[in-house]
Amino acid sequence: MARVSKDNVRLIVIVTGANAGIGFGLCHRLLVQLSQVNPPDSRPLFAPSTPYTKVNESVFASSPSPPRLTLILACRDTTRAENARAALYGLLDTYIAQIPRPSEDSVYASEFRKNLQLNIHRVDLSNTQSILRFGREISQKYPYISHLICNAGVSTYSHIDYIVFARQCLESFLDAVLHPTYNVQKIGVMSGDNLGFVWQCNIFGHYVMFRQLQSLLAKYKTISKCSSRTIWMSSVDALPLYEPTDDWQLTKTSASYQASKSQTDLMTMALAQPCGTECNGHEATIEHLLVTPGITPTNIAAELLRSYILELLMLLFFYICRWIGSPHILFSTYKAAVAASHAALAPLSHLPRFVHDDSAVAFPKFSAQTDRWGNESVGIIPVRQWQEHPDEGNNLIERCERLYQTFLKAEIQKEY
Repeated sequence: MARVSKDNVRLIVIVTGANAGIGFGLCHRLLVQLSQVNPPDSRPLFAPSTPYTKVNESVFASSPSPPRLTLILACRDTTRAENARAALYGLLDTYIAQIPRPSEDSVYASEFRKNLQLNIHRVDLSNTQSILRFGREISQKYPYISHLICNAGVSTYSHIDYIVFARQCLESFLDAVLHPTYNVQKIGVMSGDNLGFVWQCNIFGHYVMFRQLQSLLAKYKTISKCSSRTIWMSSVDALPLYEPTDDWQLTKTSASYQASKSQTDLMTMALAQPCGTECNGHEATIEHLLVTPGITPTNIAAELLRSYILELLMLLFFYICRWIGSPHILFSTYKAAVAASHAALAPLSHLPRFVHDDSAVAFPKFSAQTDRWGNESVGIIPVRQWQEHPDEGNNLIERCERLYQTFLKAEIQKEY
């Protein structure tokens, strides 16, 4: 295992699903931000929250030298990950080459580039053994983890119901883009572990990864005096469209993707509570943050449309919705990553733990937003407890924990 000095703490960041889409855009954005003397995404945007008024935990040391970064691309397809790594190095080199020379900024960026490590580790979130193997591999190679960004996600979209699309557009363009009911999803898809496929990839897989890396996340505070951050990627289309008593694996609902993102919201809220779950002495050193990239055209949308003409029409539809007032539509994964980047880099003292929504206390979901001209910014979407099932977040964690322990015991027995 590598050793680290308290005087030169390297950021070690894991991003799942880093080879494409929002994950790739986030990696690109982090590299550009951290190569700057004063990263714009690290600047405080929100008023200090009460638990941190006396703390200003930043990911940056007081040293004038750039942060040392190891960015771990956690991907299922290593070939695509290799291509993504090469592309990220190329994008960073292009950015640095555009900085005027000689200048303090160019020296700073070049020093950051020299110390940068982009590492690839394979993991399949639909296979629990793969995640357990990933956890052991990371634990053997790295002394701690500063950031775990749970970005990867799947859906089972099969086609678009154009009649429903037309009806929803006639009722409300903005609702049609924010909560589309015309994207038809397959029901009952199972994983190789005989779990709900969408649920395992979007919820349980990331929970197992977090539990496997929990001790490494806790060690970061011992070394840096700053809490590590686990960032959970949600959606503006998160809706609790499932029955929590008998369909928590989302195999019966026709909206498994939206339901899984609602579960992400509820679980993150529960994890963020001080020792609200089984924390094993670690939880006080780990911060859980909830983010959403807004609405962005990705490969999933392209595969669903299966036609270049339809893709162009989708983009036109998105542009119209943005012009008539939707703040959630971003056409670049780099821009869509602004909320996750801010959550990763801003001082914890300026990332509120709660917000007020209609006189009620809610949990903040940091959201990528944009104006009509495409200028990205970070906003907050208030997330409340599920009124009909206020304990669902903790219930989800308990179910995930029981399953995790079952797989862990089975893995241990295989070794003997």
